[in-house]
Amino acid sequence: MRLITYIQTRHQISRRNFVSFVKQGYVFINGKSISSYTQEVAAGDKLNVKAPNFTIDETIEETQKKTTLILLNKPIGYVASKSDPHNKTIYELLPPEFKNYYYIWRLDKDSHWLLLLTDDPGLVNDYEHPKNAIEKEYVIQLDSPLEPADLKKAIQGVHDEWEFLRALKITLFKKPYHYTVVLNEWKKRHIRRMFKVIWYRVMDLERVREWKYSLWNLKSGERKIV
Repeated sequence: MRLITYIQTRHQISRRNFVSFVKQGYVFINGKSISSYTQEVAAGDKLNVKAPNFTIDETIEETQKKTTLILLNKPIGYVASKSDPHNKTIYELLPPEFKNYYYIWRLDKDSHWLLLLTDDPGLVNDYEHPKNAIEKEYVIQLDSPLEPADLKKAIQGVHDEWEFLRALKITLFKKPYHYTVVLNEWKKRHIRRMFKVIWYRVMDLERVREWKYSLWNLKSGERKIV
């Protein structure tokens, strides 16, 4: 199993904090400092964490279990967050037994789309890591028809706020203003920002597929375990 999976299964610590501990040299497996939080560990390995105000000194136990993946059709108005004093969160749509699940890719409050959640933090890293180039497909509505020259610009890529934004594929979905957009990378508000640069406004956005998983017939707010 991955070390990050073991840690988040057995200890109350965020992935961000644990990654910081690894980078600062506070984490040891069998007496040796490690350099990657995704390192594979096995039952019987000795784990030591010697960070300020946080220590672990234990022998790793077998915790392998079947990974559970939830498909959720997120409605507009909900945010992907454990808690938010100003907005409704996706966890309000889930029963209590799923409150500790991790969401894959943060979501835009104003969009409705497929959201994946899992009980395996290692899977989150696999999906979100840029090197894996996981495909995501969206159906969008623009405020005007997309001109061929502008479609080409979106495929070749545009710059916004020092970031390079592009689409892998764009096809007409439904006349006159609806299109499917496929990405294999993701930056904050990627699609909305990309089209804004070439003078289009995204009126509606729905993610319908992540890798091999699609919304199927899930209604808004519904979930499915796979």
